[in-house]
Amino acid sequence: MFDLLINHGEYNMLNKIMCKLNNFKKDESGASAIEYAVMAALLVGVLVAAILLLDFGSMFTNVTDTVNGVGGAG
Repeated sequence: MFDLLINHGEYNMLNKIMCKLNNFKKDESGASAIEYAVMAALLVGVLVAAILLLDFGSMFTNVTDTVNGVGGAG
């Protein structure tokens, strides 16, 4: 049926386009990249929550104050 409507060159081009579309549809590399990005975001969230809950910020402030105090006393 297609032979009557389009010539051989157009049929080959249509076939190539359909093959590329099918390959694009089957490609899962983008899905893997999104999964890795979600895992990285979750890891960052857990690290930030741990830092906030364990109050590491005040620990580093205390260390800095102590170092500055030792340097100023000497």
